[in-house]
Amino acid sequence: MEAVVSFALAVLTLFGFYALLALGMGLIFGQLGVVNVAFGDFVMAGAFVMYGLEAVPFVPRVLIALVLGGALAWAIEKLLLRPLYVQGFLATLLAMWGVGIVLRQTADAVFGSTPASVASPVTGSISVLGVQYPTYRLVATTVSLVVVVAILFVVYRTDFGMRLRATIDNREMASLLGIPPRPMIMATFVFGTVLAVLAGALQAPMLGLTPHLGVAFLAPAFFAVLVGRPGSLAGPLFGAFVVALLSNSLRGLFSETTATLLFYAALIVLIAIRPQGLDWKRPQWTTALLARRPA
Repeated sequence: MEAVVSFALAVLTLFGFYALLALGMGLIFGQLGVVNVAFGDFVMAGAFVMYGLEAVPFVPRVLIALVLGGALAWAIEKLLLRPLYVQGFLATLLAMWGVGIVLRQTADAVFGSTPASVASPVTGSISVLGVQYPTYRLVATTVSLVVVVAILFVVYRTDFGMRLRATIDNREMASLLGIPPRPMIMATFVFGTVLAVLAGALQAPMLGLTPHLGVAFLAPAFFAVLVGRPGSLAGPLFGAFVVALLSNSLRGLFSETTATLLFYAALIVLIAIRPQGLDWKRPQWTTALLARRPA
């Protein structure tokens, strides 16, 4: 029983982390058609903000990281990506690859390559069905899942969410119906990036921080988006659960190196078999949107 509870807690913790990443990356990929290969580096940036501002209380530090991440994302979308959209997929991919390099080199220049750590704001452990589990891990997981639920509520139960889904599903049609695409593109990129920064800030006390920290998170997050079906919004969350479950299952059976190898191999095979992603029903927005138009 204890082994089952420990495994479930580990899956839940990893799911909370990858859910933020997959949702943020999925929003950007669905709205902009941009594969943000710097996404993991934004996770690293959020973690290093937490390290660099150690004198600031933990919660204000998180808020500062989100503001800085949002401002950086705004500048990148406006000054770098916007002129490149017409150049196609490869141009934006290379641009974000360059952004990732700049972020890593900046972190290396400022903080060095020696692994750093962030003190946890909550110490000790708590008993969960007889299993002692670090309190902060539960707190971070709870915060992550609350944020995910709040996002899903906004996306599926508000007018803004309907407009967001409309522009992702068919930007031209949404534009004809009066939804300006440019503000939605900017808002999506900024918000998706902020989710990556939030994930890094929350995970910082559980990680050894190095400038190349984020590279390890890019592939699993992108796989989660693909497994959950590209273009879907809730699908990446399902993909994040598959990634978390598979990762923890393999690490419980094999060594770290073998588990990592099998993890990526399994995801590659899964995507090769189901390139359209696993079956996930995309919610329809068209009927509701047309119903709100004045007669």
